[in-house]
Amino acid sequence: MKRVAVITTFVDLLEAFSLCQVVSTQLKSLLGAGYSTTLVACDGFRPNGVFAHPLLRHALLPPHHLDGDELAVQCPQQFRAGVAAIKERLAPVLDQVDVAITHDILYLPHHLAFNHACRELAAERPRLRWLHWIHSAPVEHRSLPEEDPRSARFRPFPGALFVYPNAYDVARVARQYGVGPEVVRVVPHPLDYEDTFDFHPFTRALLRDHDLYSPAILGMYPLRLDRGKQPEKAVRLFAQLKAAGHSVRFVIASFHSTGEHFVRYREEVREEALRLGLTEDEVVITSRLESLPGLSSAAMAQYQVELPRKVVMDLFHLTNVYVHPSASETYSLVCQEAAASGNVLVLNDDFPPMRELHGADAHYVKFCSTLFHTTYHPDETAYLRDAAREVANALQSERVVRQKTRLRRTRNLGVVFRDHLEPLLHA
Repeated sequence: MKRVAVITTFVDLLEAFSLCQVVSTQLKSLLGAGYSTTLVACDGFRPNGVFAHPLLRHALLPPHHLDGDELAVQCPQQFRAGVAAIKERLAPVLDQVDVAITHDILYLPHHLAFNHACRELAAERPRLRWLHWIHSAPVEHRSLPEEDPRSARFRPFPGALFVYPNAYDVARVARQYGVGPEVVRVVPHPLDYEDTFDFHPFTRALLRDHDLYSPAILGMYPLRLDRGKQPEKAVRLFAQLKAAGHSVRFVIASFHSTGEHFVRYREEVREEALRLGLTEDEVVITSRLESLPGLSSAAMAQYQVELPRKVVMDLFHLTNVYVHPSASETYSLVCQEAAASGNVLVLNDDFPPMRELHGADAHYVKFCSTLFHTTYHPDETAYLRDAAREVANALQSERVVRQKTRLRRTRNLGVVFRDHLEPLLHA
C-alpha cells in the first residue's frame, strides 16, 4: 500500500474556499481506502473535520507566501532563505512516503518558494512519484531563462504528472508547463454527498451497505405498511425495469409498521420481490434491517420503528424516480417533496386527485385505487412492462434528472477515487 503526502499551503480552513473541499474529499478517499496519509500545511493550521482524522498524520511548513513572483527576482536572498526553510521541514516527510500530491503549488505565483522546494527535493529523490493538481485556468507560457526563479511556473517537473479536472484544457495545461499532453491526467472533482447534504448516520450506513450510488434507476417509497399504499405495485414496476436491463434499487422506507399485520404484509411484499427476481439489495425494506455498519443495535431497533424524516429527505437527494401507487390519498406531502427534490413522479392514474395536484408534469400508471379498478389486457405484467419502458424513457429524456443520475453514479467519492485518482498512485 502506497504512503501518500498531500501537500498544501493551508493556514486556515475556510468553508467557502473550494480548494479546502477538494482536499478534504481527497483525504477522505485516501483514508477510507486504507492509505497511510500525511497532510502537509503551514504553521498556524488548526485541523477539524476530516483534517483532524485520528489516522491522518500532520506536518507543518513555514509559510512563505509572496505578494508577487517578481519578489523572487527583486529579493533573491530572502527568497532562497524561504526555499531552504521549506526544504528543511519537508524533506523528512518525503523520506517517509511513496507519492507526493501537491495542490496549486506549481501554479500560483505566491507559492513560488514551495514550487522551488518541491523541485529541488524531487531531484534528490528520483523514486518518489509526484502528482501536481492544477486548480486554476492555465496561463500563457512564458519563455524565461532557467536562472530566473519565475520560470519554475512554466517548466516540466521530471517524472511527475499534472492533474486537471477537465479534459478540454489538457492541451493548454501541457503548453503552460512545456510538456506533452500525455503527462496531463484528468481527475474530476467528486461530490461528497454525505457531507455536502449532511446525511443522517442511518442514510450513510444504508448508502454504503446497499450501494445506492450505482443503480441507473433508484427509487424510494416512505410509508406505513398499510395495504392501501400498495408497495407491491411499485415492486412489480421495478421488476419490469430490471427485466428491461436497467440496474435498479428500491428502498421501502417503512415506519410505524411493527404490528403483526404490518409484518405479515411486509413479508408478502418481500417474497413477491424475490419471486420476481429482485434481490435483497435491489428491494430494501428498512424496517427489516437488523444491523448496518457503524450503528448500534439499540439505534437500529429504534429505526425499525421510527425512521427519521431526515433519512427520507436525504434519500431524495439520491433518487431519480418517485413511484406512488397508493390507492387513496388526501394530498400526499411526500409526492411534493419528491418533485421538489428533482425526481420523476410516477403517480396512480386510477386516483384522479393525483392529476389535479400534479397535472401534466407527472407520469401516470394505472395502479388501481379505491375509486377505479383497472382490468389489464392481456395482463398486469404486460401492462407494467410497457409502463416501465415509458418510465425509463422519461428518465433519459428529462435533462435535469439525467444529470442528477449521472452525478450520483460517476461523481461520487468512491467512483472518482477508484476510477481516476487511485490509478495515478500506482501508474
